[in-house]
Amino acid sequence: VMVQKRLLKRLVLHVLRITGCFRGVEFQATNAEEVADVRRWVGREVTVHLVPNLGRQMDLTAPVPVTKGVGELRLVSVARIAEEKNTLFAIERLKHLSGTVRFDLYGAVYHQEYWDRCRQAMAAMPPHITVQWHGQVDSEQVPGVLAAAHVLFMPSVGENFGHTMLEALSVGRPLLISDRTPWKDLEAQHAGWDIPLDRPDLFAEALQRFMAMDDAAYRKWSDGAFAVAVRSLTDPAARDRTLAMFTA
Repeated sequence: VMVQKRLLKRLVLHVLRITGCFRGVEFQATNAEEVADVRRWVGREVTVHLVPNLGRQMDLTAPVPVTKGVGELRLVSVARIAEEKNTLFAIERLKHLSGTVRFDLYGAVYHQEYWDRCRQAMAAMPPHITVQWHGQVDSEQVPGVLAAAHVLFMPSVGENFGHTMLEALSVGRPLLISDRTPWKDLEAQHAGWDIPLDRPDLFAEALQRFMAMDDAAYRKWSDGAFAVAVRSLTDPAARDRTLAMFTA
């Protein structure tokens, strides 16, 4: 399915380019990879503004408290159930963990065949690992859903911003994600891990490290996650660059 979508997108871009639909159009990209993609598929001569997306305004009073015991781990994902969100990959990383694990999935099912594979993987989990799907969640409920977990576990194939990731950080929840998002160097900031998808073993190691944390150790990572959110939401650079893009 993903291959078919990529081919269709490339065909549409090719038709739009050769018919001149992009003439006079300027583009926004959120990172260097997107800049390269725009120039690759639209044309090297086009104007591309490198401007990060703006995060939604959030309450940044303090990390929301949650208790963390050794040998227990509560994970959450707030994303559609789809290949590009890598739901099945996330589920499969759990099966060899030691300790009590709960993984709550919130989001609509986009492809039934893919969801059937996820359900099979969920059913094959040992008794100490529970994966439960809750369907879609209203946006105003998302902060509470995130705060009820210890870690946001979303190893998606790619995100140009990752608003849910910022929401998780804003309530003090570290991230376990792929390295294909703007959220980088998380481990150095005690805010989680951003790991290449071709290293599934490192995802399992990170999960086991979270599992082994007691409340005091986990609190350092919760505080680190919150600090990343504060820096992101109070940094005026993205706002100033957005204004400059429209006033240039």
